[in-house]
Amino acid sequence: MNRRQIVFLIAKVAFAILVLTWLAHKVDLSRVWTALRNAREAPIAFGIVVSLTTVLIAGWRWQRLLGIFGIAIPLKSLICIVPIGGFFAMFLPGSTGDDLTRMLYISRLAPGRVGEACTTVALDRCIGLSSILFLALLGLPLQWSVLANSNQTYWIALIILAGGIGVCLGGAIFFLAGHPTHRWFERRLRSRPAHTIRDEAARIWGLLCDNKVIVGKVIAAALIAQLLQCISFYFAGVSVGIDRPLLIWLSFLPIVFAANALPFTIAGIGVREYLLILFLGVIAGIENDRALAASFIMFAMMLAISLLGGLLYIFYRPQQKAESAVELGPPE
Repeated sequence: MNRRQIVFLIAKVAFAILVLTWLAHKVDLSRVWTALRNAREAPIAFGIVVSLTTVLIAGWRWQRLLGIFGIAIPLKSLICIVPIGGFFAMFLPGSTGDDLTRMLYISRLAPGRVGEACTTVALDRCIGLSSILFLALLGLPLQWSVLANSNQTYWIALIILAGGIGVCLGGAIFFLAGHPTHRWFERRLRSRPAHTIRDEAARIWGLLCDNKVIVGKVIAAALIAQLLQCISFYFAGVSVGIDRPLLIWLSFLPIVFAANALPFTIAGIGVREYLLILFLGVIAGIENDRALAASFIMFAMMLAISLLGGLLYIFYRPQQKAESAVELGPPE
């Protein structure tokens, strides 16, 4: 980690502390603690089970992307790697810990196809972020008046709006234009100086164009995973006595997820709490301390999943299974 990264990390930690300190002065911490202490266990357990389901979906998505490149990795191995990445994502800035961990493990499982295998990690990250932005864009018109009330949330809304529109345009070009976009993309690359990265980018785009059905299934799975994550948040709210309908949560949680993905937070700490208090207070009439308690419950559920990843990190040894990974050639 260089000096710039260290400064950026310190700035993000300071930002999270600043927001949490500001929120601490806006709520009654004793009431937050009471809500946490009296939280119902059954909804928390249901929320953890739902979150574990998203881990299974993430492993399946990754396996499908690897299949596009002709790399066959057992689903069980990928399901083990996903929570390990989540474990490191809890302690390293942004998505860096998750992506680098997954790249490290997949490079051991596909030693002869490291570049392509690592590319699937980047593709999966892009698809996951795109699914968040798309769902957030759907909810943005309903919550625009809430977000426009302050400069901070107004700019977050504009960023999400721009990102969501970009995702929709990119998806339309990819799925509707078809191979003409591949040929246009390749011609543009050919006009630049010769470089292996240029050829590899053209090849990857061609493979994706040849496997649109698989890409569509992966995107659908990513959308389902995001909706399941919303349900986990809903159960966290139920555990502390927030009995508002699930549809209310679905109307704003994708916006919270999209804001969490912005690069100035660590695991969404600070931004998540602020936006939950804002939306639950304005839309559902929930008091600040109960909304903050729900956010802490959700963070505890995420921490439980990440600790499972920590246990897998201790006991899972991918290098011992590298021989069992079947490597195929690129699909015809």
